[in-house]
Amino acid sequence: MLSGLFKRQSQTGSCLLSIVIQPASVTIVKFEDDSYQSEQLPCLNKNYIATIDKLISELAPKQAKAQVILTHGLYQVAQVDKPEVPETEIAQAIVWSSKDLFNIPPENQLLEYYQTVTNAPTNKLNVVACEKSMVTALIDKLIELDIELVGISIDDIVATHLVKDEQTNILVFHTPGLQILVAIIKDGQLCFSRHIKGYDNLHQLTGEDFDAGVLNNLALEVQRSIDFAVGQLKLERVANIFVVVQNFDSQHLLVKLQEFFDVNIELLSPYNDSELTRYPINAAGFDELTMELSV
Repeated sequence: MLSGLFKRQSQTGSCLLSIVIQPASVTIVKFEDDSYQSEQLPCLNKNYIATIDKLISELAPKQAKAQVILTHGLYQVAQVDKPEVPETEIAQAIVWSSKDLFNIPPENQLLEYYQTVTNAPTNKLNVVACEKSMVTALIDKLIELDIELVGISIDDIVATHLVKDEQTNILVFHTPGLQILVAIIKDGQLCFSRHIKGYDNLHQLTGEDFDAGVLNNLALEVQRSIDFAVGQLKLERVANIFVVVQNFDSQHLLVKLQEFFDVNIELLSPYNDSELTRYPINAAGFDELTMELSV
């Protein structure tokens, strides 16, 4: 996605890396010799590059291709009107139309854009901004480590790979320590996404917490997303609500959420490998990597 700063190399190799950078940690999952291996380290003082360097040295990949995923907190998104210019000039046009929408200094902004899928006419673009200095340092480090960078994307987009169903569905995705991602996905395409505050510790909550009503606000926000999908995006009725959460009492969570909806709610675990189950956004990163390599 954020492809403007690098060119794909011609290197070949059977080792694949899914690198997820979060505000407080980095997780890398390696696929090599038909098996997965994962490592995660906290980031001290947001020193992501040094953390990646250490993780790569521990995993020791050979001739690796990598997909990098930035999670919420490492990028910002703003919606703008699509510039009335040829498609080939949009990237340059949004630099001028969007530079004041982010709290990153314009000279340090790296911008990219995407358009969500709806059944309603729209001329809106979603502009993504991240720190150019961080991405440049990341690219330089991977080149130094002889790792081919195939692509850089964001969790909102990569998470769409978790939902294989072709109908209109809601994904409720939680990464420990981060806000909940609520996304509307149809046929593998992102239609809408938002992040819900107040549930950073969802993975630590208990059945008693769920019984006490801690999920009430989450249910309200999910219902608003459903209403938005049908009313504003003109999508078909939501078929399912898929939940990805690492909570020991996840079944109880599911039961309590189901009380709010007449739509089917189920836990989503699309990957059989234990390493991928622990780090589902890394798992989705492999799907993104495979898609990028097939282009």
